[in-house]
Amino acid sequence: MNKVFKVGLIGCGHIAETYFRGHQYFNNFKIIACADINQKAAEKCAKLYNIKSMTVNEILKDKDIEVILNLTIPQSHYSVSKKVLNAGKHVYSEKPLA
Repeated sequence: MNKVFKVGLIGCGHIAETYFRGHQYFNNFKIIACADINQKAAEKCAKLYNIKSMTVNEILKDKDIEVILNLTIPQSHYSVSKKVLNAGKHVYSEKPLA
């Protein structure tokens, strides 16, 4: 049986829609929560995709979330990825990496 990674998504902008729609075609990960600097954007995505809306700090502290999908603006990639790694989680980031 393959492991299913529980994923938290940070950055609920336009590119996030691609991930939310596309992740249904993969059986090795599931997006279970989202966060954004704009809390209303996170709440909208959470409601639309039936997942939890959280703050960045809540996602980083959540023991169930193993991987963070960093979809923030490029200027934030480094700081967010560093926080994710310091929290002991895996991070996947859109380009540029940092």
